[in-house]
Amino acid sequence: MNVNDKIRLFGEGLKDRLDPSLVDFALEYIGFSENVLAFETLCDHIADHDVVISHDEYMQVLKIVNDLGLEIDGRYKYINPDK
Repeated sequence: MNVNDKIRLFGEGLKDRLDPSLVDFALEYIGFSENVLAFETLCDHIADHDVVISHDEYMQVLKIVNDLGLEIDGRYKYINPDK
């Protein structure tokens, strides 16, 4: 599975806890070759709307961070459900 598919799958899984229009808007960035922006936007929405993610979802976040070559900074540490 490529990283864009991982981001889409992760985002779709949030629609029961986050406004689907916010998820869809973030995922649209993938179509413009902006997968990092799509992923960061999803993570920002999780934090901004106090969405609780599962440990498994957080493991997905860390894998995507790694796939994108990003650093695990405050954006990703903040949404850690085990903090």
